[in-house]
Amino acid sequence: MNNTVDDACADAGTQYCVNDPGPGWLQCVVREGADAPCPENYNWARYEMYPEDAVIDERNCEECACGPPEASACTASFHLYEGPLCSSQSEQFGLVSPDDQCQDTVPPGHAIAGKAITDLEYVPGTCAATGGAPKGEAKKDMTRAVTFCCLYPFYLIN
Repeated sequence: MNNTVDDACADAGTQYCVNDPGPGWLQCVVREGADAPCPENYNWARYEMYPEDAVIDERNCEECACGPPEASACTASFHLYEGPLCSSQSEQFGLVSPDDQCQDTVPPGHAIAGKAITDLEYVPGTCAATGGAPKGEAKKDMTRAVTFCCLYPFYLIN
């Protein structure tokens, strides 16, 4: 459908005549850019629109890091034997790192012929996580904006 009435305009080279769009519709012109000026008589309403993919996305996260491990340990059972073949146990006690690793033998001066460490177990610690916070922003790409400038409607609908 032809929506111009060029023959009705006095100077068809610089002006366009447009049919009345009817009740409920606005007559608008489109301009490229967000700062585009509207024609003088098309200032009743102004709408800026952006294509769906017109986003400058600078969002990211800070680098993540992990502090030194805390509360990790190794545990074991320590056995002392009177014979070299570990057949006659004289003492047994637990070991936990990083606690003091020196243990007194009972009785003092008792001869030790064999020793063994059994039941080794690692207890993992934890580390404090740092970083990872969001940074940056997503914003409209103003260079891809389209502005619609609309003429005052001829019909007011309540």
